[in-house]
Amino acid sequence: MALLLRRFRWLLLAIVFIFVTYSLFGDVKSTFEKPAIAQPDGESAKLPTDPTIPGSGEEAWAFDLERDGLNYGLSNGQCESAFPDLYQELDRARDFLLNQNRRIKETDLKLDAKGDYTGLQHGEFHAMISNGELYVIKERKGEPDRSRGLAALANMYRAITALPDPRSLPNIEFIVDIEDQAARGEKDPKRIRWAWAREEKNEWLWVMPDFDGWSYPDDGVGSYTQFREDVLEIENEFSNGWDGKEDKLCWRGSLSVNRKLRTALVEASMGNDWNDVEAIDWHNRSNILDMRDFCRYKYVAHTEGNSWSGRLRYLHNCNSVPVVHKLNYIFHYHPLLKDSGPQQNYVKVNRDWSDLKAQMDGLLADPDRARQIAQESTKVFRDRYLTPAAEACYWRRMIHNWRAVMDFEPRRYETKKDGTKVRRGVSWERFAFRQNQSFEHGFFEPDGDNDDDDDGSK
Repeated sequence: MALLLRRFRWLLLAIVFIFVTYSLFGDVKSTFEKPAIAQPDGESAKLPTDPTIPGSGEEAWAFDLERDGLNYGLSNGQCESAFPDLYQELDRARDFLLNQNRRIKETDLKLDAKGDYTGLQHGEFHAMISNGELYVIKERKGEPDRSRGLAALANMYRAITALPDPRSLPNIEFIVDIEDQAARGEKDPKRIRWAWAREEKNEWLWVMPDFDGWSYPDDGVGSYTQFREDVLEIENEFSNGWDGKEDKLCWRGSLSVNRKLRTALVEASMGNDWNDVEAIDWHNRSNILDMRDFCRYKYVAHTEGNSWSGRLRYLHNCNSVPVVHKLNYIFHYHPLLKDSGPQQNYVKVNRDWSDLKAQMDGLLADPDRARQIAQESTKVFRDRYLTPAAEACYWRRMIHNWRAVMDFEPRRYETKKDGTKVRRGVSWERFAFRQNQSFEHGFFEPDGDNDDDDDGSK
């Protein structure tokens, strides 16, 4: 009888052990389990469900600037909760194509040929995201400097790889146009590209974050994250906050770009006590002001350049009042600008600056109103919608929205003329380090493919 009891006890312990083990680890998935690839039926537009969405049963999550401002890997639910108004331009672009019953076909994704445009050729990057990896299929060099395109792709790559599983993103294929005016000289008015900005009348362009979100091409400014750190140091110098700053309107810029608009600003400011508006001559580098030092002024003026100007995102990092003329170009966070009401976050003036004096006199006479505008600008832009975390969320939403209008699955492989099956494009990790010549094998040789008829970097 004792022997029987001992055997029963061991059997009971074994059953308990199996039950506890299954309870603890039964839901764990294999490390190598591969997520389903999104299909080209529009279903990928539905973002994956997320337990961090407030009201879903989990403890509600709220965005905290100090904790989350540099978190490039926020979940879909967190992105939606933290930046609910950020995606208006992306949703517009998606809905416009769907309402036109227009889907992106593989044949749409061709770089410009010589007969497609007049004037200077645009710089373009034909790229693909496949199984969570970024590939550059082909580059067409043109205007302007290619470093802008590299900055955009690097920024996108960071947004992709910050996810716990980048393969959760849908597979897409697209073309980036790095010209300031993506439609300039183009013969097809319905040409679709990813661009820095668009004119309001052009609804075919998809607006991506500009290259400044990675880094301005000037060592004096550095990376966007570095610039934000520099600004906070300057803001901390003013113990009285906005009230302790220079009581003037500040602007610097070249008159060789958008000359009529910018000259009008200089002339409208002349002779006023609040004037610190100066033109820059890049040949002798006169009147240059470090970007972060604009934040020492209560009022900062913004002008468009060849099209939009990336200057505004830097000014929006200041606890200052942005004074902005009527804009012709729409950039990725443009819908967040408010020129009136309790949430006013900038002061809008006529495009010819004819009412600048009246606007400035009004601000100087009512510092409480001016201070409130500066604080609202800081709250909306610097502390939320222009954080690096917000930009990463925008990139990923752009990927999802673009997939919703595609009608094909990007090809991972192609067959060469000799019948060899090869991967399409070059992985971003390799592409980013390509150079004209390599000495890797002990002698100078071309670094990469230089045949314009084949895929790859040029």
